[in-house]
Amino acid sequence: MSGKEPLKAIDLNDEALPSKMNGSLEFPAIVTVETHRNILSRSPNYQKQRARRVICGVAMVIIVGVAALGTMALVHKLRRFHRKQWSCRYGANRLPEHVTVDHHNQLIRVHHDHDQQTKTPAMEVLHEYNRKMVAYKDVDKQICYIDRLDETFETGYQRWETYEKTDRTDKKVLKIISQQPIQTEVVQHMLDIHITEHCMDSQSLWVMEIDEKEVIDETAIIRI
Repeated sequence: MSGKEPLKAIDLNDEALPSKMNGSLEFPAIVTVETHRNILSRSPNYQKQRARRVICGVAMVIIVGVAALGTMALVHKLRRFHRKQWSCRYGANRLPEHVTVDHHNQLIRVHHDHDQQTKTPAMEVLHEYNRKMVAYKDVDKQICYIDRLDETFETGYQRWETYEKTDRTDKKVLKIISQQPIQTEVVQHMLDIHITEHCMDSQSLWVMEIDEKEVIDETAIIRI
């Protein structure tokens, strides 16, 4: 300890440091570092790619929306085409009439009840589009009037569907051309199972549609 030199006094004065002589502190200059991402974002190619992505996204949303609407419309159309039952009105008194459709066997059944006021008989009509025949069954008299059918199943379906909104006003005049009832064996062979079952409890007669002007007093007719 005795061998060390004594500490020297340090003279401190109030002289300002060179950087503080003017009374202001100089800050370092702001350095801007431009990253690769910022440079890329201003690139024309990047802007084009971004625009393409936006357009593709919007187009995809539109395509998905259109596809969804198209699917809904198709389902609605198919469901509408495969309707099986509805009701309509017919005649001047707008009597109720009921329609039942068998799409698998291409059958359209139409029936209305007996109306005492208008003296309209109860009628059950079977359109058999595979055999191209139609059977008008008078329930009260138990007679089946059988005529040929000149329309397709699609046409008949659309025709009967229109009667749901616009009442059925068309009428048919059928001339009876059978001298004797049709034999059961003939009905089974020519008209197949559906008309056979439809007319099972009735006698069957051949008829043909004629114009009202062709009706004379001797003509045996029915009006449908």
